Amino acid sequence: MKNISNIQLSTLPGVYQFLNEKGEVLYVGKAKSLKNRIKSYFVREVGRGPAIELMVKEASDIKIIECESEIEAVVLEAELINKLQPKYNVRQKDDKTFLLVHISSEEYPKVSTVRYKEALLLKSKLKKREYFGPYPAGLALKKSLRYLRKIFQFRDCSKAKYRTYEKRGRPCLFGDIDLCTSPCIDKISIEDYATNIEWFKTFLRGNKKMIIRDIERAMNTASKATKYEEAADLRDKIESLNHIHEVAVDIKDTFESSSNILFQRIECFDISNISGKFAVGAMSVAERGKAVPSEYRKFKIKTVKGANEIAMMREMLERRFKHASKTSGWSMPDLIVIDGGVAHLNLVISILNHHKIDIPVVAIAKGEKRDKNEFHYSDSLIANYLKKTPELELTLIIARDEAHRFAIQYYRKLHRKQLLENNTHRSDSPKGHRNPLTKVTDLTKITK
Repeated sequence: MKNISNIQLSTLPGVYQFLNEKGEVLYVGKAKSLKNRIKSYFVREVGRGPAIELMVKEASDIKIIECESEIEAVVLEAELINKLQPKYNVRQKDDKTFLLVHISSEEYPKVSTVRYKEALLLKSKLKKREYFGPYPAGLALKKSLRYLRKIFQFRDCSKAKYRTYEKRGRPCLFGDIDLCTSPCIDKISIEDYATNIEWFKTFLRGNKKMIIRDIERAMNTASKATKYEEAADLRDKIESLNHIHEVAVDIKDTFESSSNILFQRIECFDISNISGKFAVGAMSVAERGKAVPSEYRKFKIKTVKGANEIAMMREMLERRFKHASKTSGWSMPDLIVIDGGVAHLNLVISILNHHKIDIPVVAIAKGEKRDKNEFHYSDSLIANYLKKTPELELTLIIARDEAHRFAIQYYRKLHRKQLLENNTHRSDSPKGHRNPLTKVTDLTKITK
């Protein structure tokens, strides 16, 4: 990465993007103080986890977007993550505990928050609603919405509550204190309420300046039409938007505990053969700690003669990384795990370097008696993190064993097929001539 001392760092709130050398966005984050937050990425031993360490290592540039307020930083971060889908914003893209803002399609739309998980469960019932987010900072979002409601005065009541006050002919408490425009008693027209909601959506998309221009035009129109009360309300909205920077919503500029940060995609590789015969390779895949069998791949070794496992591993990995482009349909891993020792590790590193791919590698050796799990690492960052998180080490061992199981399964399939073909070929042998393949090896005892 270029020297950050050359980057003009502001103390304002804002959003930052880490980019790789191709200009692709790797990570999007928000900050109460851009200067403090960005500098924290270059301080060692702050407990930010390997994913962020790797992101910083891969990044070659930083793009900064200053905001006038923490609220704007909160909404802009979510908008950019949703739009750009950065590689290292794993939790923001996938964590189902984060909040969404959704707006109903009713005559007077309701604004509320919903958990991402709930939105997925109700997806078929909520097709006509608009969603914004997900927002990784639940408390910051709720504080932001409390302030924004003073400006845009949207309703958040249920249908039952709405109908209750509609029958009573008077608004609820929020209508009395001007946090809602009281559509339940026709205090605002459908058109004017819709305009309010559109301004609110525009704010959630990160364009406050456009809203202020629109409100100023509406205020001038109302003033010329001698609608002075309406013009005054619009003037107050502009003033509130201009003073939004005074509102703090508790954005943190320090790294929180990263013990729950795992690699999004782990690929594990293993070779299975007996004295070089029926040699096969297998790739298992785990995403966020769960096996994904539909992503598994098997490789019939074609170019290696004899029991040369390193050469077999090379063939398999070269074939796998021919599918490294985005258009190949093969997702790229965030971590590679190999069943093997230092020689296997060095092989993988050399192949990745040849293809100009920067992915950390862990090799796990079983030892001569196949009763150990000796870890070897391509990167000290990975080594240090795994030593501090034994639960992740266990995950990698299980993933490695799954690759081994899949390789053995494929080996047995090829071996059985050959046995059947040979038996069929020899079925017409002369009477009394013994078929040498009638005694079948116990495949359950086959190991690497």
